[in-house]
Amino acid sequence: MKQRIAVRAGKLIDGLSPTPMVSAVILIEHDRFSFVGDDTSVTVPEDAMVIDASDFVVLPGLIDAHVHIHTPGGRVENYVRAQINRAPGELALEACSYAQRSLRMGFTTLRSLSSPLYIDVALRNAIDRGLVEGPRLRVAGQGLSATGGHMDQPWWSPDLVLPGRTGVCDGPWECRKAARTQIKWGADVIKINSCAGSYADPDRPWKQEMTYEEIKMICEEAHWAGKRVAAHTSGGRGITDSICAGVDTLEHAHWLTDEQIALMVERGTFYVPTLIVNSRIVKKGAAQAETTSERWRWLERAYEAKWDSLRRAKDAGVKIAVGTDAGFVVSHGENASELAQLVKGGFTPMEAIFAATRMGAECLGMENEIGTIEPGKLADLVIIDGNPLDNIGLLLEKSKIRGVVKGGQTIVWRT
Repeated sequence: MKQRIAVRAGKLIDGLSPTPMVSAVILIEHDRFSFVGDDTSVTVPEDAMVIDASDFVVLPGLIDAHVHIHTPGGRVENYVRAQINRAPGELALEACSYAQRSLRMGFTTLRSLSSPLYIDVALRNAIDRGLVEGPRLRVAGQGLSATGGHMDQPWWSPDLVLPGRTGVCDGPWECRKAARTQIKWGADVIKINSCAGSYADPDRPWKQEMTYEEIKMICEEAHWAGKRVAAHTSGGRGITDSICAGVDTLEHAHWLTDEQIALMVERGTFYVPTLIVNSRIVKKGAAQAETTSERWRWLERAYEAKWDSLRRAKDAGVKIAVGTDAGFVVSHGENASELAQLVKGGFTPMEAIFAATRMGAECLGMENEIGTIEPGKLADLVIIDGNPLDNIGLLLEKSKIRGVVKGGQTIVWRT
């Protein structure tokens, strides 16, 4: 027998209209929305469980398109330690708790862009099978990096071999095989590190790590398998090569040129700026940033450049989705901090919500399933005490998250 739920919403932000609907009713049959509309145009079934949110605002389940589900966030060294001194079982159990924190704050879908030992794949499978509670996950397995690249750092002695932490590949055919390996072991998306930061030349604070041919091979293999490719980027030719080679989303991308922005618009490349990471580190100040003076200067420059890149990308019509990099500096559960950053960068609160719902779904290739509240889509929604269009910061307050529904299942309901 299918479960029926009726949600009475004081205001409904459906992810489609720029204007909220007042006094709406949402009907849920089993795991999907069956009706969305004005309360005068529907009769609530007698056997439906009614969630009275008539004093609250209802919006689609939120989406964070860039997290690392196996690490806690906080101090930068936490990210390294999780890979060095945690057994796989510990990592998996911790990842489960981190995912649940985000779910209970209204983030019903996360994209985890690399985890060692396929922790994210295992957690996704456990959630999908109903073994544990958690958000809907799209996962990358191991991130792909060139030897000595951004995800192949010399954190440990060269005589120590720690397999399974990163997919290292050099040359087009190794890169193709690495992509095939991630797909074999269950990746939904391929994460690559095409370019990273550089501290040697202040006028060129980036360095390319993968060639166009390497990126092209990975994209070709991924797209053949119906998978998307997300690229860690900073600036320079590495961004141009990533776009032209077919990457679907640019992560970070601190330094975007107008020419690159035009290419992104032309090819439909998504931008996931992860503003909150830079803001958090710079806010600490140099004394607490746990880094060298060279890297600190780079961090300041990256922080300043990203606001300019965001503004020009938005004005040009680049598709922008919310991603926090949670697990690195940012803690899981405070994913909504990125929406506040987007508002700081010139978005309206409604545009920021769209970036975390409809645009996030399209970024993940899931626009037919999630991201908006409309009949036929998976029933993911969040109930807020207060109006986030007046104060986007409400999404960060646990007491204001009155309800969370994922796939028709009530996760949180605080009457």
